[in-house]
Amino acid sequence: MNAKWRGLTILLILAAATGWSITEASVVADGAKVEKLAGGFSFTEGPAADAQGNIYFSDIPNNRIHKWSLDGKLFTFRENSGGANGLYFDEEGHLLACEGGGRRLVSIDRNGKASVLADKYQGKKFNSLNDLWIDPKGGIYFTDPRYGGRNGMEQDGEHVYYLAPDRKKLVRVIDDMVRPNGVIGTPDGKTLYVTDHGGRKTFAYTIEQDDTLSGKKLIAPEGSDGMTIDNEGNIYLTGRVVAVYNKKGEKIEDIKIPEGPANVTFGGSDRHTLFITARTSLYSVKMRVKGDERMQAGPESKFEQDIIATNTGDLKITFIGHGTLMFTFNGKIIHVDPVSREADYTDMPKADIILITHEHGDHLDPKVIKMLRKEDTDLVLTQACAERVDGGITMKNGDVQTVQYLRIEAMPAYNIVHMRSAGNPFHPKGRGNGYIITFGDKRVYVAGDTENTPEMKRLRNIDVAFLPMNLPYTMSPEMVADAAKAFKPGILYPYHYGRTNTQEIVDLLRDSKDIEVRIRSME
Repeated sequence: MNAKWRGLTILLILAAATGWSITEASVVADGAKVEKLAGGFSFTEGPAADAQGNIYFSDIPNNRIHKWSLDGKLFTFRENSGGANGLYFDEEGHLLACEGGGRRLVSIDRNGKASVLADKYQGKKFNSLNDLWIDPKGGIYFTDPRYGGRNGMEQDGEHVYYLAPDRKKLVRVIDDMVRPNGVIGTPDGKTLYVTDHGGRKTFAYTIEQDDTLSGKKLIAPEGSDGMTIDNEGNIYLTGRVVAVYNKKGEKIEDIKIPEGPANVTFGGSDRHTLFITARTSLYSVKMRVKGDERMQAGPESKFEQDIIATNTGDLKITFIGHGTLMFTFNGKIIHVDPVSREADYTDMPKADIILITHEHGDHLDPKVIKMLRKEDTDLVLTQACAERVDGGITMKNGDVQTVQYLRIEAMPAYNIVHMRSAGNPFHPKGRGNGYIITFGDKRVYVAGDTENTPEMKRLRNIDVAFLPMNLPYTMSPEMVADAAKAFKPGILYPYHYGRTNTQEIVDLLRDSKDIEVRIRSME
């Protein structure tokens, strides 16, 4: 017997002796420990992850909804929350909340304004809405138990409902539970899991074409408060511990929490972190698995997106159009040249930082800037742009600033060859900026309206570069290739490319093995 088979035999003998299966691994990341993130609450519930992976959760007795950001900061998102319990983000980035005290289902926009989606069934007020899940069509399954006193109850029991995507049709889909509580569905919209907290059982249902439920099947012989699902189809229940069941209904793991868990969700930039609301605190633990709740990506999900790993977290790039980009990094939203002709910004994420490269209308849109600004938004722009927009940080070519812990360098952006008329370049030197932004250990260069200038070709240590390719205003594919071969970015994205054939730059750099050319939609 050779060494390889001898080792495998020993492993199998050990597995048989200990009852361990070599095909099963813990859902928790190797070596990870449960970590307390924040405390001092009265009763935490309803965690939900937004598009970036920030966590929103409710503190029911204190009537608040809090936000735990990717950079480890705690905010109060909403006061007077109506006793909000379960939370969930819809595809437009609105936060839906089950108001237990208000006895209604509401949608909260990014500015905190709430709209009532449902507060009665057949003319009678709900009991005390608890938890919800949004299906792929946009319909909402929600539970309506009653804990505590029974005074004021108008319904004939504690049930589960479905609100159709048009928000007009409301039907009761489960009416045989003692006290329904947590609810979660599979991303394909075919299975719904509902826990009967009062009956101490959890069930799986088939979701029919008309959104009714059939095929009730016991999935776990215990009830739960909140629940979630991972990308292997495992279901997470909350009671004394976080109990993990596979989709066959077999219990595979217990995750012990210092306080009794009430609800769970996956979040973080990579969805590999399990967040747990437990009595007075918020906890987290890094996971081997990741969340399989459908990405609640908000309006920016209509655009192509890439993820670039850095040593301090993932950088998400959203390719909006022409010269317009959006970066998401450690809870910060950075908009580059946001203009209304490229996107509807009425419901896009508000900006922490806005970078403007040029005063032309395809880069500078004062109305959109006003729309995206918050009280603490930093606007970085050129002197020419500052003449049209107040309250920004003006940077000249060569300036370096640290803005909200990000290092930003202003690079010259100008024409050498292409002119409006003799001696009159489309973009004169000193007027426009490109920017190098440092995200963790990655340097990202957004070149702005420019040609392959000497300053550009002298750059070094650029990990990601956005180079414009749009004649006659910026560069030809040959100019882009010339610059890229000089400063060798790890990843090159042509942008601002209009009708230019992007295959040309791919062909020109085919032999440059140290430069990865990525073509993304910028229309």
